[in-house]
Amino acid sequence: MPNHNNIPDLQVFGKGRGDFRLPTGYVDSNKRVFNHIYLREMTGVEDDIMDDDDLNVSERMSRVIANCTEKLTTGSAGPDGTEPTVIDDPKLILAAVSDNLGGGGGLPFTIADRMACLLYIRRLSMGERYDIDGHPCPACGKPVSGKHIMLNALEINFCKDATKRRVKVTLPRSKKTAILRVLTASNERKISEFRPDQKDVKSAAIVARLEALDDLQLSGDPREDLKVVKELPKYDRLKLINTFNIMEGSIETEIETTCSSGKCGRPFKFDLDLGQVFFSNPDMEVSLDDLEWV
Repeated sequence: MPNHNNIPDLQVFGKGRGDFRLPTGYVDSNKRVFNHIYLREMTGVEDDIMDDDDLNVSERMSRVIANCTEKLTTGSAGPDGTEPTVIDDPKLILAAVSDNLGGGGGLPFTIADRMACLLYIRRLSMGERYDIDGHPCPACGKPVSGKHIMLNALEINFCKDATKRRVKVTLPRSKKTAILRVLTASNERKISEFRPDQKDVKSAAIVARLEALDDLQLSGDPREDLKVVKELPKYDRLKLINTFNIMEGSIETEIETTCSSGKCGRPFKFDLDLGQVFFSNPDMEVSLDDLEWV
């Protein structure tokens, strides 16, 4: 897959920190777009946050991202030689990451920004290789074994205009008019509290972004709104998904692999989860021969 990172082909593991581009970025009240982020690798502080059961998963991710963010910038120097604007205030960074900006104006990170940060932090902290063992083949049920992917090969797409966060779209099959908003941490939390089944993940992703359908304002109850979204034709749903991917940027997390069973060997796909398990994936083995007893 093509690599759309702003540091292509650069091995970041072992460097401790690095500059990355966000799919959308934080937009301040002056419409300045801060879509470059300077991150450091995780320490034990963030490792413990990941396991803090007193925090919901979304809050854990927000704190890890904010902790590892050293600064946000507007990018490289301008054509007239002006230096990029820098934000290094930890409180503002956390507010932008967690969608808790209050009445001060500005637009927070999108869900794609948060996913990109987790991907970048994982690469800095644990390397590019990610083992995909354990995912069951949908045909025969045998778990994948001995397979891995390289994280710097995941495709990242960047939004065209970070200042625009709502859009009206006419659906091609039903001809209904939909209002979509960019997904941020606050609506992500609402959906995660609903705990959708795996079979409802695509519908839940649409519900989280859909404000209205024709003159019908969605209820705000994910269970009720899910019924509305499930009744939409497949082609309409595809239009909605492609639209919000353009709006907020995206990371291609659909992984293609083949069954490890020689009798089966079928190709299949699954979505890479960039949550807590993403950071517990072992890529280091220690044997007795490695130990120096004292």
